[in-house]
Amino acid sequence: MAAALVAASVGVLPTGSAHAATPTVRQDFNGDGYGDLAVAAPDATVNGRAKAGYVAVLYGSANGLRTTAKKVYTQASAGIPGTVEAGDRFGSDLVTADLDGDGYSDLQVSADDERWEQGGIAREGSRTVLWGGPDGFTSGKVRPAVGDSPYQSGGGTVTGDFNGDGHQDLLDNGRVEYGPFGRGGVPADTTGTQLVDGDLDLVRVVAGDVDGDGITDLVTLARSFDADDEGNRGEHLNFLRGSRHGLRPLVVLRDAQGERIRPGHTLALGDVNGDRREDIVMGHGRLSFLFGTASGPADSLAPRTITQDTPGMPGADEAGDVLGYDLAVGDINGDGYGDVLAGDPYEDLGTVQQAGAFVVVPGGPDGPTGAGGRLLAQNSADVPGTAEKDDRFGGNVHLVDAGGDGRAEPVVAAVGEDAHAGGVWVFRSGSAGVTAKGSFAFGAGTLGTVASGARLGDRFPR
Repeated sequence: MAAALVAASVGVLPTGSAHAATPTVRQDFNGDGYGDLAVAAPDATVNGRAKAGYVAVLYGSANGLRTTAKKVYTQASAGIPGTVEAGDRFGSDLVTADLDGDGYSDLQVSADDERWEQGGIAREGSRTVLWGGPDGFTSGKVRPAVGDSPYQSGGGTVTGDFNGDGHQDLLDNGRVEYGPFGRGGVPADTTGTQLVDGDLDLVRVVAGDVDGDGITDLVTLARSFDADDEGNRGEHLNFLRGSRHGLRPLVVLRDAQGERIRPGHTLALGDVNGDRREDIVMGHGRLSFLFGTASGPADSLAPRTITQDTPGMPGADEAGDVLGYDLAVGDINGDGYGDVLAGDPYEDLGTVQQAGAFVVVPGGPDGPTGAGGRLLAQNSADVPGTAEKDDRFGGNVHLVDAGGDGRAEPVVAAVGEDAHAGGVWVFRSGSAGVTAKGSFAFGAGTLGTVASGARLGDRFPR
């Protein structure tokens, strides 16, 4: 599968272009042509074990996601390996890819605090693959530990086709695992790659086809270990081009003034201007865009920046807001341009502090300009629930084409909902973009799980 169709990051869907055919469905665990939603509650109590964790799946249909077509997966589920234990945090991280190449999307689920042993070495953290199939997830496999490291968590893993051979690969902490993967969870090959330059701390990794050649590239965010006298830590973007020989050495990106780009905390990739190349979207109180070109990111120009004070944008740019705290990019209105879904969990709604909201910013032939931006929150018409202090609605955001119509539906979490029980909201999309009409929310009551402290919505797949 071409990398342009499988680009991955925190919550990112591949986007079409003005000339693209019907988009290929991602996250289709049962192979019916409709996108499915996976969401984790790693702090949930399962079978009386606190913070054992679970993953919930809502399956797509011609009418979109349905709560009637739901399934909860734990380490006690039939076919899923492992044992439900307190503190394992099953669902700490989620990664979606067709690892074995059988046409069904698989789900790698991390349990960051699980203790186990392999090769006489005590391990912490496990990675379990739930294999997709016509009935969804009916079997799984705990992936073997890698090397002698005691730490085996899959947190930070991204997926793509980094060598253009048509098989999905995984990248985790500088280790590239090339597909196809066997049902034992073992990759066809493994190599290492340098994700940051020099003595820097790796913060984020996102994957997508920035240069439009059909092979997945990487963009990484790094920062200095030490702060300056003002407490600031320099942040730097790097680009690693994918090739037939795998990932090329990193290139440090700079802006037009020769200064290193300081993008803030969040990154996503998606084609926001319809040229079949994925663009870098950066968020931290504002949205910035660095456009993809045939030679990689266009770092000869300063990034375009949009705030809530930009004409056409809803709301106002206020102290304490963190627009773009989480990001997803996908074609919500079906016009062939990627739209930006930007969470703002610290948005105050009147006197209600940190109730949270999200903004959808449409893409276009020149990329997003802010025009047509729309803000939705729990106090918006037709949105279920009530805006409450510290809900932090919009803290995690995601997109999924559950109806198979080429339009991505926004999915938004509020992990602070009901004293951190958490909750998830599913919105509809149409030719006019996102709409609250027909939206619905689900939580522990819908799923039949324990609500207390579960933090449902803590993780969506990358």
